[in-house]
Amino acid sequence: MEQAEKMRHTLSHVLAAAVQELYPITIFGIGPATQNGFYYDIDFGDTKIVEADLKKIEKKMRGIIARKCEMVRREVSRAEAREWAREKGQKFKVELIGELPEDETISFYDLKDPRSGEVLFTDLCKGPHVENLGEVGAWKLERIAGAYWRGDEKREMLTRIYGLAFETEAELEEYLAQQEEAKKRDHRKLGKELDLFCFSELVGSGLPLFTPRGTILRDMLNELAQGYRVRCGYRKVCIPHIANVDLYKTSGHYQKFPELLKFLSTESGDELALKPVNCPHHSQIFASAPRSYKELPVKYLETTMVYRDERKGELGGLSRVRAITQDDSHVFCTEDQVEGVFGELIESAKDLYARVGMKLSLRLSFRDDGEGYIGDEKMWEKAQAAIERMAKKFEMEYEIGIGEAAMYGPKMDFMAEDAMSRKWQLATVQLDYAMPERFGLEYTDKDGSKKTPIMIHCALLGAIERFMSIFIEHTAGWFPLWCAPEQVRVLTVNDKAEEYVKEVSRVLSGVVLEEPIKGNELRFEVDRSDDSLGKKIKRATEMKIPVVLIVGEKDAAVREVSVRTREGEEKVRLDELAGWIKERSEK
Repeated sequence: MEQAEKMRHTLSHVLAAAVQELYPITIFGIGPATQNGFYYDIDFGDTKIVEADLKKIEKKMRGIIARKCEMVRREVSRAEAREWAREKGQKFKVELIGELPEDETISFYDLKDPRSGEVLFTDLCKGPHVENLGEVGAWKLERIAGAYWRGDEKREMLTRIYGLAFETEAELEEYLAQQEEAKKRDHRKLGKELDLFCFSELVGSGLPLFTPRGTILRDMLNELAQGYRVRCGYRKVCIPHIANVDLYKTSGHYQKFPELLKFLSTESGDELALKPVNCPHHSQIFASAPRSYKELPVKYLETTMVYRDERKGELGGLSRVRAITQDDSHVFCTEDQVEGVFGELIESAKDLYARVGMKLSLRLSFRDDGEGYIGDEKMWEKAQAAIERMAKKFEMEYEIGIGEAAMYGPKMDFMAEDAMSRKWQLATVQLDYAMPERFGLEYTDKDGSKKTPIMIHCALLGAIERFMSIFIEHTAGWFPLWCAPEQVRVLTVNDKAEEYVKEVSRVLSGVVLEEPIKGNELRFEVDRSDDSLGKKIKRATEMKIPVVLIVGEKDAAVREVSVRTREGEEKVRLDELAGWIKERSEK
């Protein structure tokens, strides 16, 4: 275990020790290390802990650390561990001990003052930890949240206290600065300020409503993603949003997700489901007619919604929703066509993410030894070897995630790094030998025999709502010119140059951007309000308009416009304005 993780794990014990001293009647859950710190889940009984209490707990923790206590490990028998937990009234520890494998060594860690020999806190723990509290580095308590025991909403609600911890003060300060920047970029905050989307209690949790401005952004991103596949020969299809549950029983989704949203038709008695995925529908389009090897690969694309019944507590802005829009696509092909299809999709993903300013790496998501996967092990080994071979061929850095595969096949997940160095799993390409077989899909080969095609699933954006949440934060709302809901705003100094304003508007009306989306007609507005020019500029800046044109009598006299962007101001001749905008959109 790395030093930072040991340090963070140790601090969770120090937190518990401080809490025990301040609030003696407490029941402790678990206290692991996290990516940037630690937390402990605690039942405070009738005592309500609020953010203001963190200062008191933190002060007590620093007092304990100043004593340079040691973390002392000792092994105990199962009976001793159970007796300790019961004697201390620690019901959650009793539960954890009862679940430990019979052959597992049980250990406790004592937080011990080396000078007095006093044990300040004892906890059931595997470890390891730092040996001395003088090694815990730079840290602070961060926040309080609620957490169900074992993540089960039917169990007790505990108080979770989060802390941050790093090896140096500089790393902690850097992280805190990054968190402040993240607050400013929060897509929920910017979504409201920039009038992109909203929610309604009447509509329901996790069901976003996109405004005209947000819909433009959403459509532009989708057109970019689907444009790559259109150029590679994919053809649009359209499917309904419900299906007979039998469709998902055949695909295997029902067996793995029996909680599929379903309802009974009172008219027909059919058992129907809101679709959680699109691939079974697309398989039936392929199955609707005899297929020859000469037709393959058959490539379908569709941007459509799927529906998942997420828990309310896990919903948040556009990051996790119940109505999920996918820029989906499915290919039915032969074995020797797989590499070519993957190659097209890999190149498309690389270009798309370069276009939006994000670095890409790969995670190859393979199966583990667990249950719930469709298809035999030989098929999986073959598919996983093929995916790893293609990652190497296209010279992409990759890591392997065991247990991250889809139920029907391994995946090539693209990890995108945003402006704040956070990594997100977005685009995905999945190789599927199982579903075509389950649906009995076939084509006639050269020798007249019937063969089962291979299915390739791909979404370049993934969930468009989630992609938008990341993209809004990545850009801080300053969208590239090509996809900005409002690309240009014209500000009038007064009404004395109205005729020239109309002339500028005619020039803008004729601008059509071709990169990266062809036929992208310029979106602009004219602010003719009676407000001062300063107020108009402020309003345009708050809405993060990429290009602002200021037009007054002096500009009219010399046939120019004053152009304001984030980079500064400049004068552009009216007869060069269209070219200037087109050139800027390509950057």
